[in-house]
Amino acid sequence: MAVTQDAVILSDAGHRFGFLHIHRFVFRIGLSIANTFAWIFVLQYFINITSSLSRAFIAVFVMYAIGQVVTIILTPISAAHLRRGTRHSLFFGALVAGGAYITLGATLGGIFNGASMGLASTPVDGPTGWGIAVFAILLGAYRAIYWVPYQLRSSTEEHGRSRLPLVYEALIALMPAFAGITMAVEPFAPLRLLFGSAVLLAVSLLPILPLKDYYERFSWNYGETFAQLLKPRNRRLLSSSFSGGLQGTVLFLIWPIYVFFLVGTNYKVLGAILSVTFFAVLLLRYAYRKLAHKVKFSQSVVVHIVFSMSGWVMRIFVGSPLGVVLADSYSHIGAPRTSHSIDTHTMEQTADNGSFIDEYTALKEIGLAIGRIGACAIAGLLFVLTTPPIALTGMLLIAGISAAVSVYMERTAERNSF
Repeated sequence: MAVTQDAVILSDAGHRFGFLHIHRFVFRIGLSIANTFAWIFVLQYFINITSSLSRAFIAVFVMYAIGQVVTIILTPISAAHLRRGTRHSLFFGALVAGGAYITLGATLGGIFNGASMGLASTPVDGPTGWGIAVFAILLGAYRAIYWVPYQLRSSTEEHGRSRLPLVYEALIALMPAFAGITMAVEPFAPLRLLFGSAVLLAVSLLPILPLKDYYERFSWNYGETFAQLLKPRNRRLLSSSFSGGLQGTVLFLIWPIYVFFLVGTNYKVLGAILSVTFFAVLLLRYAYRKLAHKVKFSQSVVVHIVFSMSGWVMRIFVGSPLGVVLADSYSHIGAPRTSHSIDTHTMEQTADNGSFIDEYTALKEIGLAIGRIGACAIAGLLFVLTTPPIALTGMLLIAGISAAVSVYMERTAERNSF
């Protein structure tokens, strides 16, 4: 029997899907372990150095903002290099991410300072901060470099529908609990988690090698990219991305730290809360979408704004681990789909699901980074002017407003023709 051209194409797509799926699974496992606790480790590092909670928070915000500056600087360069192929963006992005966590582990282990920090309660001698700065720079570079080829991701969505992805998501959802237990029972647990995550990110490089390369166009030069960002026709895009980035910073940087202190700095409880929340989202999101479609409010701007804001308001009144699970589950389940995709399992936020679709994806990514810098500046100012509890609560309120603005801007925006 002759093999049709469509069958060959379908087989080739499935072949590529398998390698991409393996890479993304292992890569997201590594991120889920590291991203959950990395910035909490950094906060504790600065608390030990400064002996001041407010100063430690401000130092974290400065380091986080440094990473976002790197993302802004490198994103146009990275997008332009996609003309030479997209496979290298996966490879070097994952490599840089692994290097970031190795650097953070080495810093916490005292390799750069000449004294072991170990997240103990005593200050660290020697130079401070520059190892964390390198970590932030590498993490910012990873955000700029790592793009999932759009054609390949489209083929995975079209030809790869099965129950296996749900199994993968469930395994990834277990990682915060695994990390929390490791923190409770293993000596030098932060180093084990960070170096282990880096190993997984390195392993994820192997399935990239057989992938077919894809080539994307990027028509703007470096200066023109930023000029386009400031044009009046892109103000709505910039406003939406800025608001989304601000909200993402609170969600993935400030909120986990808030919960960490809420549970008495207990890593095991924090990990369990995150894993239970992720499982709840997996189980309930599909049912919610079916209900939303049936009731016909899935396209309502007002409903999406109410859901977005009310989730943050609920977080303000949380006072127990169960309350965290309920508030987070409600917020993630009801969150509308936007071009600023949020991967709750890996504590990541990217433009257009991390895939390069067109020049506007690069603008969105830059806008997200600017929003994250704005969030760090506002949070730092609040910590200077008020107490940590008031500052944290204030940021939750600001995140709720930003979520509403982002949803409104994106849902009511006219499609840009390019």
